[in-house]
Amino acid sequence: MTAYNVKSNSAFAGYDLPKADNTLNGARRFFANWAAWAEERRAYREAVSELGALTDRDLTDIGVARCDIPAVARQAAKANVAKRR
Repeated sequence: MTAYNVKSNSAFAGYDLPKADNTLNGARRFFANWAAWAEERRAYREAVSELGALTDRDLTDIGVARCDIPAVARQAAKANVAKRR
């Protein structure tokens, strides 16, 4: 995968890509990105768990269908991590 393909891949959206000029800075960015990803994943799992525990009536009250829980949780997790950055 070329650098262009990696940058255009949506899986890497919002994360810094390490440059080849300085290995130490690249390693720092790698671990910072990994920590951000881990935090985002934790927030996602927590949101899915909380929304999944609600009844269908409660979900309807807040305007979320049960099939939309993963998408809503993903959006909330990304917003939560972006707000902390």
